[in-house]
Amino acid sequence: MNYKLTIKNGIRAGGLCCFLSVIASFPSQLHARSTQGNLQYVQQQPRVVDIQGTIFSNTDEPVVGATIQVKGKNIQTQSDVEGKFSLQIDALGETLVISYVGYETQEMQVISVEPLQIRLKPSGVLDEVVVVGYGVVKKRDLTGAVASVKAEEIMRTPTANVMDALQGKVSGMDIMRNSGRAGANVNVALRGSRSIYGDNNPLYIIDGIPGDFSRLNPSDIASIDVLKDASSTAIYGSAGSNGVVIITTKQGKAGKTVVDFDSYFGYNGFPKYPHGMTGDAYLNLKREAYRTQNGNYPEFLNNIFKNPAHLEAYEQGKWVDWVDQVLRDGIQQNYSLAVNGGTEKTNAYLSLNFNDEQSMIKIDRFKKYAVRTNVDHKISSVFKLGTNLQLTHTDNDQAAQNIFGNALTFLPLGDAFDAQGNIQHIPVDGVTNPLSDQIKDQYVNNTLNTYFSGNGFVDITPMEGLSFRSIFGAILGSSRTGRYFGTQSIANPEAGFRVPAAVIINDRNYDYRWENILTYAFDIQDDHHFTVTGVTSWAKNQAEQAYAGASGFDLDSYSFHNLSAGTNPIIRSSYIRSQSMSYVGRLNYNYQGKYLFSLSSRWDGVSRLSKGNQWDIFPAGAFAWRISDEKFFMPLQAAVSDLKLRVGYGVTGNSGGVGAYGTQAGGFNAPRPVGFGDTPAPAFILNQQLANNALGWEKSYTTNIGLDASFLNQRLNLTIDWYNADTKDLLYLRDMPASLGGSWGAPFKMWQNVGATLNRGLEILLTSKNIERDNFSWETTVTFAANRERIVTLPGNKDLISTGLFIGHPIKTFFDYKYLGIWQLEEEAEAARYNSLPGDIKLATDGTFREDGTHAYGANDKMILGSAVPDWTGGLQNNLRYKSWDASIFFTARWGQMVSSNLITRYNPTTAEGNSPDDSDYWTPENPGAYLPRPGLHATASGYIGFESLKYVDGSYFKIRNITLGYTLPESIAKRAAMKRFRIYATANNALIWTKSDLLKYQDPESNGSDNFPLTKQFVVGLNITF
Repeated sequence: MNYKLTIKNGIRAGGLCCFLSVIASFPSQLHARSTQGNLQYVQQQPRVVDIQGTIFSNTDEPVVGATIQVKGKNIQTQSDVEGKFSLQIDALGETLVISYVGYETQEMQVISVEPLQIRLKPSGVLDEVVVVGYGVVKKRDLTGAVASVKAEEIMRTPTANVMDALQGKVSGMDIMRNSGRAGANVNVALRGSRSIYGDNNPLYIIDGIPGDFSRLNPSDIASIDVLKDASSTAIYGSAGSNGVVIITTKQGKAGKTVVDFDSYFGYNGFPKYPHGMTGDAYLNLKREAYRTQNGNYPEFLNNIFKNPAHLEAYEQGKWVDWVDQVLRDGIQQNYSLAVNGGTEKTNAYLSLNFNDEQSMIKIDRFKKYAVRTNVDHKISSVFKLGTNLQLTHTDNDQAAQNIFGNALTFLPLGDAFDAQGNIQHIPVDGVTNPLSDQIKDQYVNNTLNTYFSGNGFVDITPMEGLSFRSIFGAILGSSRTGRYFGTQSIANPEAGFRVPAAVIINDRNYDYRWENILTYAFDIQDDHHFTVTGVTSWAKNQAEQAYAGASGFDLDSYSFHNLSAGTNPIIRSSYIRSQSMSYVGRLNYNYQGKYLFSLSSRWDGVSRLSKGNQWDIFPAGAFAWRISDEKFFMPLQAAVSDLKLRVGYGVTGNSGGVGAYGTQAGGFNAPRPVGFGDTPAPAFILNQQLANNALGWEKSYTTNIGLDASFLNQRLNLTIDWYNADTKDLLYLRDMPASLGGSWGAPFKMWQNVGATLNRGLEILLTSKNIERDNFSWETTVTFAANRERIVTLPGNKDLISTGLFIGHPIKTFFDYKYLGIWQLEEEAEAARYNSLPGDIKLATDGTFREDGTHAYGANDKMILGSAVPDWTGGLQNNLRYKSWDASIFFTARWGQMVSSNLITRYNPTTAEGNSPDDSDYWTPENPGAYLPRPGLHATASGYIGFESLKYVDGSYFKIRNITLGYTLPESIAKRAAMKRFRIYATANNALIWTKSDLLKYQDPESNGSDNFPLTKQFVVGLNITF
């Protein structure tokens, strides 16, 4: 196994650092400019003037660490914990330059020795700092496609999952929560899907190191920056092929200790989900099915209820709404406490978080406990140390996937509970209770997960403009999953087991990373500004798993804690390890702040690919022209305050999806020897995967053209991006010819570089300050994205119907029979040509007929129906403030996609006693306009050709994602209670949905058609308190 990269390549890191060190020794005519601003140089003069002052923020709070510099001279200092400063100048009349991150840089001429009172103003949009790969840059100097979301926007949506709060707020980022499970994660796609079997997920960087966003407490986040185009992401090489999400957590600030307490308590309920039929609705369905088969309605009820126990339950009126029995009111609560403070040298941030979510199912619950500590300490003006630590523990009980489907389709008769209120496993003869998993000791599916993420760094600034950071990070994950399936459980047990069965799975994951970043910023004369960056990055991943299970337990109370008491044990384990090494170089140059250039290159090596293909280079470049800074543009600046054109191109790679040993063949010892004559010999069986010694990188070649514009003194801001991404040499797990071996229906497979995809799209971001007054403000943000993706080539340059892949169409394409409607009574003769009757489903065909003039439905009639990829997505946010009141309403839209709705095919078209959704609109001679076929025409749904065509519907929808109303106590009142801020709010999440298709009136299309755990509405009240 080859999981070590050539160590000789490590010598390249030293060469790169030496190169950058040579730059640092340029002749003195290169005037260095500071990127840290923490050095103090006082020129000794015969006569000096002592100056003192205090720096305040716009809220009259002392500003700690602001830089005060004498203009044109190398004399500077910083404000202390009280915002005060002092320095010496040559004479009165000098000009001071005051700067601080997040505030406008100000200049003030010193005309007397009286103490100065300086109040800083928050920086404008163009002066906001954006985090990019291995550095920060002002928004005005961006050359790539980058979107930024600040903490206040994240906190508008009370949620335990930070990416859930970003839904609809970043153009081109498609975020969907497909399940209403407690603690369910979200699916994130940035600019569509490019890879078939490779990784399509963005890279998440948390405080400089890759991490898991789902473990974070949203209250800890200071900002999120999304890098979308290749000129921005190529610096992360293969890891950034699908975009990069950079999450920066809150850091300690020098000054008085600040305590923040955030909490919310809410109710989860009102899912868009139907109930099962009961009473007359159920009887009418079964009577109609009987009429279909017999020509008349049944004379006696035992023609419907063949089981005497069922007839008796009906006669006693024992109807049960199983969906109503399964559902309950879900509860969600969240508490977060953060302490922030520091001195001139040491800053610290500590937070504690508890989140508890109970879903609509009694045995479905998710708890999260999290603690974060961020500390930095300035040893001197040259050295600074720091660490960021995150510890998260989760406790997750999961209900079985089939519980809602069972509740909707089981016979709605019987006694759900006995006289003592206990769940009855058999409510009536021949029927199982959908609540059976809630019987004591009958079903357990519990996962305990402990996640630790930590990094330590050292910053060295030996001279102005030159900085070096070395950061080492580790992620340690430990997970235990225990499952038990009793004899009365209706959940599906693990493969290979019969109930009662138990399983324990223990997982350990270890990720280590060490990165070194050297940056040198310098000017040549006054017009040429350079920043050179060099990076080395090493990463190692280890994962191991131990799996053990057994069946045949005598006592349910053992659960999964005593596997030795079972029989037929299955034990297996696994271990994988992989490594990567990278070298990065980047040059940023701008001329007079008007012409901006960026060039980068990353050399990536990974152990999982084949020898000779483990290393590759990923270059990128971008150019931006600040048109509004040109002299000829000055007459237009009253209307157009800023205008910038951006063009970028880059190459990114992808090795995700391929396992640590994906290029190698493997196998295992046969369970018994093989005889050759009279002499048995050991046998070795190959696994399904064959080796490929030529497997290389999947590569995307991306072009991005963007325009940034601001109007009316930055009250209206517009960003437009167009992109084109060609992805080639797709990582594809290809079926091999049967002649190479394999088993029936399971041929050998091999990872190969075959096929190509194309993604092309348009993104728009529009922000507007509609009204901005002292007592009232109104801001609007609009996002829009349209992505067109398609497969360009496939193995053999032909469609792969068995895997649902079609040239010229998106990866997520639906291929099946096409529903045209229902055959009507007047079409009886025509329907007969298709072996159908009035009330049957009418399907599109290939137009061919047999010699007798009839058509038999078959595979040739199946066709491409649509795609799960939307034509466009969008978001609309309105934020309003009136005095102490604040309100926001957020709309999202996803338009033009198709969904495969399992809920529609829960309808039972047979004469069997199973149930159907209560909204089932089925065909009868008296109801010819129905969507669903006539009941009773077919013995089983699975044998009904074309029945699955019912579920493919237009999934377009608009949604009011979030409505919030808040009130903040006046500062004067809050101070009386020793508080700086007190805000109370109420929020409704997932408040209202409008679907284009009436067939989805009982389903949220965001779930992509799944009805396992419907999405719910959430109503919460919360507090934000600052002491």
